[in-house]
Amino acid sequence: MTIFLAVIFLGLIGFIIYLLRKMLSERDLFVSKIKPLEAFMLQLNEDCKKQSLQLQLSEDLKIKMKEVNTVLNKNIFELNYQLAEDLYPKKEM
Repeated sequence: MTIFLAVIFLGLIGFIIYLLRKMLSERDLFVSKIKPLEAFMLQLNEDCKKQSLQLQLSEDLKIKMKEVNTVLNKNIFELNYQLAEDLYPKKEM
């Protein structure tokens, strides 16, 4: 009876060791599959940051272009007005 219990005990110890080794190999496999996904997520995050920065620069450029356009329109209007005054002087009464 003692030998039977010792065999069962050794069998259970062997089964536990088998399960531990299997668990470790599954964990290693999982880690090897996760690494490319982590790298992909980091690349997506980096791309998203770049696009966000480009969008911000685009918005800043749009605002600056509106300011420059306003000043340019004013200068063109003043130049045309001055040109019209020079071409058609006021008649003195």
